Amino acid sequence: MDSNKREQSGINDNVVLMLDPDANDSMLSLKDLLYALLRNLGIILIVAVLLGGALFAYKITRTGGSASGSNVLNISAQNEGESDVEYQLRKQKVGRAKDLANTITKINSQIDHQRRYLSDSVYMQIDAENVYETKVQYVITLKDNATAGVDRALVNAYQNAISSGTYLDDYAKEHDLKSDYIKEVISFESAVSDSTIFSTENGVSKAASFTAKIIGTSNEFTGDIAALIEEKVSASFPQLKTNIADHKITLVAVQDNIKVDAGIRDNQANQTTRIETLQKQIIGFNDALDQIAKDLGVSGKEEILEYFASEDLYGEAGVPAADNAENVSFWGTVKPGLKYGVIGFVAGFAVVAVILVLAYVFGKKITTQAQFFGKFKSVKKIGVMKPTGKRCKYTEFIDVRSEDDSVMSAENNTKLIANNYSNITKGLDKVLITGTGEKKAMEETVKKLGIKGDFKPDLFSDPDILKVIPDYDGVVLLEQRKVSLSKNIANEIDLINNAGTKIIGAIII
Repeated sequence: MDSNKREQSGINDNVVLMLDPDANDSMLSLKDLLYALLRNLGIILIVAVLLGGALFAYKITRTGGSASGSNVLNISAQNEGESDVEYQLRKQKVGRAKDLANTITKINSQIDHQRRYLSDSVYMQIDAENVYETKVQYVITLKDNATAGVDRALVNAYQNAISSGTYLDDYAKEHDLKSDYIKEVISFESAVSDSTIFSTENGVSKAASFTAKIIGTSNEFTGDIAALIEEKVSASFPQLKTNIADHKITLVAVQDNIKVDAGIRDNQANQTTRIETLQKQIIGFNDALDQIAKDLGVSGKEEILEYFASEDLYGEAGVPAADNAENVSFWGTVKPGLKYGVIGFVAGFAVVAVILVLAYVFGKKITTQAQFFGKFKSVKKIGVMKPTGKRCKYTEFIDVRSEDDSVMSAENNTKLIANNYSNITKGLDKVLITGTGEKKAMEETVKKLGIKGDFKPDLFSDPDILKVIPDYDGVVLLEQRKVSLSKNIANEIDLINNAGTKIIGAIII
């Protein structure tokens, strides 16, 4: 690796994007692009605030009467010039609009709940082609002299114990599930018959049985739930033995199985279709609201929805209570414009940011030192002069972070560049100093640095410079931010390379 590449490897650690796939020496620093945006943050915010304020003012001006008595949505009183028949018709339409608005709110809530169910429930995550199933089978035995119906009562009691309670809560919390969604995949099969009697060593007994069936996405899940059910049954036994009847409950078998279940597939499809059905209902109600808005002469269904959404501050007839009148009037005027104001602010921010990014990437002029050395990676950095002109503390901070400035004083920065230039050009008899910046700025920089070499600016204005370039041992470029054109710099570098003279490096003004 040559010295130029070693120097640039430290500068371009943050380079991630090629500007030109056919030019391996042209790269874009996303870090420097971010600093360019931050440097212009004031402009971005001003435009965003102005656009947001304009949309806010437009909206509240357009809907400014939404809290007043003259608004068509306020049916507490008959408007001036409105006949009795017109007033009754308006009341009917506003009432219909209110019913539609309430219905839309409820359906949106149902859609939200349904979406959460589809994403969170265990049942909806089961693959119908690979349904894991675990069956836990129990047998309950009683003395033959047990009261009729006790066996059925015990089966129901055990099933209720498994279907309710908090015994699944810890497992659900550990696995980020809802316990109700786990209980949803537990079902029962039971066999109870008063004639099921058999003999044992201790006499004649009556028997009943039930099976708890768990389905899930894995054998591990169904097995874990089966184990929790066994614990629940064991924990419930003493109380049921005392409160219902003396009995014995025996775990007969635990069976695992994998199967295909078309019923689950159909049920899952029905749950998904339910959202589509609700959304179609919303569309129909919105269309109806649009028509009512048109009939009433309001701007659209949004104004109707906003009006009824703030009804918690209004009375039944749409008139603010006396103690809330001032707050309602203010909020009713401001609220419709807030949404538009936020949209305007975000849009303004985004538009200006995009324009600045495009100007940075495709702009004709070099604006930062990182942009220069990213586009012309073969050119070594000799130094970067401090930016000129008046700057605020914020801009100075950004310039330091982007390496267009340094924490050193102007004097020390100048000495550093001059000494680096001296070390790099040591041993060279003749050095040409040229560039495409402003002639006066370049002359002042050469004088301030006190560097040795032949200063001949802008070979495009004086093509004879190109003729003598081969007579020099090296060339140093002086390029000026916000002045030097990228195209001219690229052509300048090509012409110098064609002359066979080495470009020692560049100083950015």
